[in-house]
Amino acid sequence: MSQFEKKWLIEEVNSNLGSPYFPILSHFYLKNNELDLAFQVCKSGLKVVPESIEGNFIMAQIHILNNNLNEAEKNLKFVVKRHPAHVNAWKLLFQIQNDLRRSKKSIKSIATSLLKINPNDNECLIWLQNFVKPKEVISEEKVSENLSQKPTKKEPEVITIPEEIIPISKRMASFTLAEIYQKQGYFYQAIEVLKVVEQKGGNRRRLKNIRNQIDEAIKLQMEEGID
Repeated sequence: MSQFEKKWLIEEVNSNLGSPYFPILSHFYLKNNELDLAFQVCKSGLKVVPESIEGNFIMAQIHILNNNLNEAEKNLKFVVKRHPAHVNAWKLLFQIQNDLRRSKKSIKSIATSLLKINPNDNECLIWLQNFVKPKEVISEEKVSENLSQKPTKKEPEVITIPEEIIPISKRMASFTLAEIYQKQGYFYQAIEVLKVVEQKGGNRRRLKNIRNQIDEAIKLQMEEGID
């Protein structure tokens, strides 16, 4: 991120703590190991927009680095409840529940949910093999096989993005905002912005190009199981 982009983001967030840009600025500070700044930006943003998916996800990462696993768990549970296809949140939640030594029943539920969207997650598969009864392991394997072999009508429900993940005002929505989210890896937020841009009559060809790029990026992320 250039100094100009950083300065612009800081000005935008300072003028509106609940700006759609606050998760991006917080993530920038997080990547640069400026945890106090990342926490303050994210905390202020979530006070205004508590339903922000990426805001809660970033706050969970900040809590993990500060060794506040119980708080991180709360943020991640909120994320996966509102956005059931958030692979990275399920993955972190699985790891945290292991670290917190939650009940096997609870961890199994998380592992099963993650395997439904990422059937090749080795960590979850190994956990199930080691800690779950053999019959239950076979059952989970059959679930994964059925999901990968037969395209069912229920599959789209798993990956459907909630209509209002993050409130995007019509005034703020633009191709620029969508591309910023896309560049930062916040693909689902970019899609939400594009919905509003489409309602405003945005260029259809540009909409299609950006959506295709995001679709490819999401597929690649799910195939590689990026944390």
